[in-house]
Amino acid sequence: MALEFHRTLPKGYILPTLPDGTTAPGTSLLCQRMYIGGVRIDHQGGPWADCQLVTGTQDPHASGELGLWGLHDKGLSGSRLMVSNPEADVAYGVVSLSDGTQVKATTVTVPGTTYRAWAAPIPDGRTITAVDQYDTHHNRLTHDTNWH
Repeated sequence: MALEFHRTLPKGYILPTLPDGTTAPGTSLLCQRMYIGGVRIDHQGGPWADCQLVTGTQDPHASGELGLWGLHDKGLSGSRLMVSNPEADVAYGVVSLSDGTQVKATTVTVPGTTYRAWAAPIPDGRTITAVDQYDTHHNRLTHDTNWH
């Protein structure tokens, strides 16, 4: 996975229309380019499918989400990626799997912004038992058991 930040909206990007007929707010674009086996997840949705509108370099709406992504069945089967856009105090995530293994992923930040993420690969046939996030002092900040 790679984070890609566009300070201004790229040529060819069209602002989404909201249900009330107005356009979505935002002056910049933050993209999570996720790949499995060299294939970009959401490639069918076009070049901006894995992007979100943000305002500037420190939009707080771009953090706090955790998701499971894959190429098949909406990420429910096959090889997958657990991706977090964590709060500022999260240094890394650990995904625990049903076979007892753990996958650790370190948070990276887009230079000059507050946008950050970590991504952990989940092998085919494995079940997630927990996703934990830690600070730089190894204190557990979150514990989530709602993923499979």
